[in-house]
Amino acid sequence: MADRLPVTGLLLVGGRSERFGSPKAHALFRGETLADRAWRLLHEVCDEVLVVGKAEGPSLSFPVLDDGVEEQAPIFGLLAGLRIAENDICLALPVDCPLITPDALRALAATRTVPQTGPLPGAYPREAVAELEARIERGELSLRGVNPLVFDLDESLLANVNTRTELVAAAVADWAREREDVRAAVVVGSQAREDAPADRWSDLDVVLFVDDPQGLADDASWVEEFGTPVLSFLEPTAFGDRVERRVLYDTGEEVDFPLLEVSASEVLASMPEGKALVARGFRVLHDEIGLPAILARMPPPEPPALPDAVALRELASDLWYHAHWAAKKLRRGEVFTALGCLDGYLKWRIVPLIEWHARAVDPSVDVWHSGRFLERWADPGILASLEKAYAHYDLRDVARALWETIDLFQGLVEELASRLALETGLDHADLRRRIAEVVPDSRRGRGLYE
Repeated sequence: MADRLPVTGLLLVGGRSERFGSPKAHALFRGETLADRAWRLLHEVCDEVLVVGKAEGPSLSFPVLDDGVEEQAPIFGLLAGLRIAENDICLALPVDCPLITPDALRALAATRTVPQTGPLPGAYPREAVAELEARIERGELSLRGVNPLVFDLDESLLANVNTRTELVAAAVADWAREREDVRAAVVVGSQAREDAPADRWSDLDVVLFVDDPQGLADDASWVEEFGTPVLSFLEPTAFGDRVERRVLYDTGEEVDFPLLEVSASEVLASMPEGKALVARGFRVLHDEIGLPAILARMPPPEPPALPDAVALRELASDLWYHAHWAAKKLRRGEVFTALGCLDGYLKWRIVPLIEWHARAVDPSVDVWHSGRFLERWADPGILASLEKAYAHYDLRDVARALWETIDLFQGLVEELASRLALETGLDHADLRRRIAEVVPDSRRGRGLYE
């Protein structure tokens, strides 16, 4: 172990942790609390370590110096620590920065700098006390610019965790860089995108590129590195003959881990599913294979092209066929099967029609993929029709919803044909008659089986 530096480490634990939901200092990170981890890291670098926070803050296994104010801001903790530190330089570390390494802390302390990303973690001299006091007097609580000396660090080491999902992602990054068989880890989906970013209901999707995907699929013990699993199971991914492990943790986080061989990083770039996956953004947690450059080469997915007459006729025929099929199942009394077709297959096949309609009205509209955020981009009239097109598990209500669904897709097909000057060659009146012979449209005043 390298010798400790004549520097005072300041562990800052005074934040409110509002977004996190509980004191961050107590949160577990790969088997130890964030506070214990930061305390340990600072002791590897500094010959003195102080913990600064609030007297009424979380109870810790070491004494906490009260920063003496009710307000919440790192400037108060830094000032309190500088005033009593035995050394002329203090190395301030927030408790929610778990990926920082002793080497990175040592570099900041030795050069008396802050990283390029901002003022914390960072080294501050005792003479900064006067500047900090003046800022507080002016009501300026930012630390930015107090120490103008900057040292470039790997930004992945500087991530702070404001939510429990971010804590899990940080734990995955820490685990991945320790494992020789894990070559890259990348966050995709809501936790990485700028449009429609993650909220408290979002899950975490981490694609792992590993030497032996089947080994991680067969042995699920590794998911315990990131928390206590309540549920863990395998299911197919969207990327060919591969699997992902899905995990629900006891703190409520849902995490999907697609397990891909290293060579799949290049394959991914050629797959439509891969383009849709990363087009909205990605965040690399760990990389040994040049993954950012590979993903950056991926062209953005093209928006769905408007249909020609053949494409519109094929989809419309599919919808009419399965509406007729569902009607026969319903007439036989197979409510479950009919409902599955109605509210499953048929609704998913209507999604391309809704996408085409949106783009026919406005070519610039972003229709996402697989119906995502449909409520944001679909026509309000279509959404109103969809509300009526879903059924309860009840024979008569399934019949009602079947006819609402027929009205919806028939109206979309007819409007698209009109807007795009296409001929489908389908006789909608005849097709309706055929279905009505099986399950009459009871909305028109007829009995269900008349």
